[in-house]
Amino acid sequence: MAGELVLLTGGTGMIGFRVLTLLLEAGYKVRAAVRNQAGFDRVSKLKPVAPYSSELTSVIVPDITVVGAYDEAVKGVEYIVHVASPLASNTPPGADYESYLIQPAIQGTVGILESAAKTTGIKRVVITGSILSIVTPQVLGSGQYINEETRTPTVHGPFENLFNAYGASKSAAFNKAKEFIAERKPSFDLIHIFPLFVLGRDETVTTAEQIVKGTNNMLMGPLLGTPRPTPIAGAPVHVDDVAKLHVLSLDPKVEGNQDFLAGSHHLEHFDWRKSADIIKKHFPQAAAEGIFSFETVEKLVTLKTQVDGTKAEKVFGFKAKGFEEQVVSVVGHYLELLGKN
Repeated sequence: MAGELVLLTGGTGMIGFRVLTLLLEAGYKVRAAVRNQAGFDRVSKLKPVAPYSSELTSVIVPDITVVGAYDEAVKGVEYIVHVASPLASNTPPGADYESYLIQPAIQGTVGILESAAKTTGIKRVVITGSILSIVTPQVLGSGQYINEETRTPTVHGPFENLFNAYGASKSAAFNKAKEFIAERKPSFDLIHIFPLFVLGRDETVTTAEQIVKGTNNMLMGPLLGTPRPTPIAGAPVHVDDVAKLHVLSLDPKVEGNQDFLAGSHHLEHFDWRKSADIIKKHFPQAAAEGIFSFETVEKLVTLKTQVDGTKAEKVFGFKAKGFEEQVVSVVGHYLELLGKN
């Protein structure tokens, strides 16, 4: 409910910052857990949250893998929204996947649940998972039907590539969280949000060069001439919808201990190559100026994906934004940063 205090992790990232903005707009007070004060200072000055400075505070949690890392951060809050987790895009070359991705994902998730269980007054924890929390990359692109009930066991290495290791980190964290709730039966309940590939205006991006940061690179990389060497599944989801699900999940009228997929174009044909036509329609001048590499886009191969995210739309009562709105959001931001929009 508005006015209650929410502990938010990951608020300096793309999804987390959008969640932060919507929480403040909805009237919640937010305590942002950050690794360092500089990160908080940077995002707290960004335009969308600047008007809410009196409702926003920070707590420093430098290492989420330390036992008891969140013990102080959780005190006095009614809700926790846990977005923070190691990102595949931030993994340095040659990194050990187990120590860099998988164990931090598990320890960060279980650790915040452990801390929450030590205190009183917490009603609900909402965790940002991923479509890869419940399916492997291979299943995702196989055309197999997928919904919130789909499950995959925790996969152990060695891993042949970063994407598989990242998927393993998400499934491991999800499975451990479910085990925690089943075994410990805490006073709070738990909701997981499983986004597909997240696209949309990232307010933490302030220069044109940063536009390929994170999952927006899946759209903008080929548009800016970087080939995608392997086929990829669809369909992506707008960051606004992902963030909205997190905030709406705090409503006590929503039954706890549920999982929700965040996607778009449910069970429909999807093709990443459509981004070229969308740009030509909405940004004809930029398209004519040769800013985008449509030749690279035309070589993209989209794997068949059958993800059914209609449960979230039915429970929360809104229609997810489609690929056209996603593309317009990211590309419009890019052109704005270039001074061409």
